[in-house]
Amino acid sequence: MAYLGNAPKQNLNTMNSQQFNGDGSTVNFTLSQSVANTAEAEVYVGNVRQDPCSAYSILGGTTLAFTEAPASGTANIYVVFQCISTGSIN
Repeated sequence: MAYLGNAPKQNLNTMNSQQFNGDGSTVNFTLSQSVANTAEAEVYVGNVRQDPCSAYSILGGTTLAFTEAPASGTANIYVVFQCISTGSIN
């Protein structure tokens, strides 16, 4: 695909994600990339998408804080970081 200006620095078609292991008691998890708000991350527990209004919040941009501890499991929690970009046209 043709474009004007500098070459893109990253492939925006690739979604970044991160997995965690639930233990039934931990409610806070450290994210590998900073997000501005809950809309910039989709959170799943046991393949069920969680409601950002009631199931979790993002604190300080890098802490995923659940309202209740997710159940025990290996890689049963995963976060998909949305490819949100901002820019300006001069």
